[in-house]
Amino acid sequence: MKITIFLTLIVSIFAVFACRTASSEKTTRQPAEKVAGVPAAAAQSEIKQISVGEARQLTEGKDVQFIDVRTPEEYASGHAPKAAHFPLDSLEKDLAKLNAEKPVYVICETGRRSQKGAEILRKAGFKDIYNTEGGTGAWIKAGFPIEK
Repeated sequence: MKITIFLTLIVSIFAVFACRTASSEKTTRQPAEKVAGVPAAAAQSEIKQISVGEARQLTEGKDVQFIDVRTPEEYASGHAPKAAHFPLDSLEKDLAKLNAEKPVYVICETGRRSQKGAEILRKAGFKDIYNTEGGTGAWIKAGFPIEK
């Protein structure tokens, strides 16, 4: 008898938590029209995570938007070829220099700031965004060339 009551109580608790999770997921979904003034398609765009090898292959010898969001000192110490300098702290004000319709590849030192930069781009309506995992540190470790 006690076991039956105990099992019923456990099942009831799981059911309550499952319902709460499902209802909270529904309420946190964003409306289809716009999210913070950004078209829904842009707000829902996905930031693709790529390795330094993929970044090199996708950007080498091509006319692409490849941006480095590190500090001026870090950038001057060496950066991936063709990576234009767009420091993270001023990226939002420099967005007009980039084309939201073209792919953007973002790199930093380790991949953390570039993820933040990619989020800024996503919120601004950019559609095709790539974050370079491991950043310039992984780029150099892989033996890829750098420019100064």
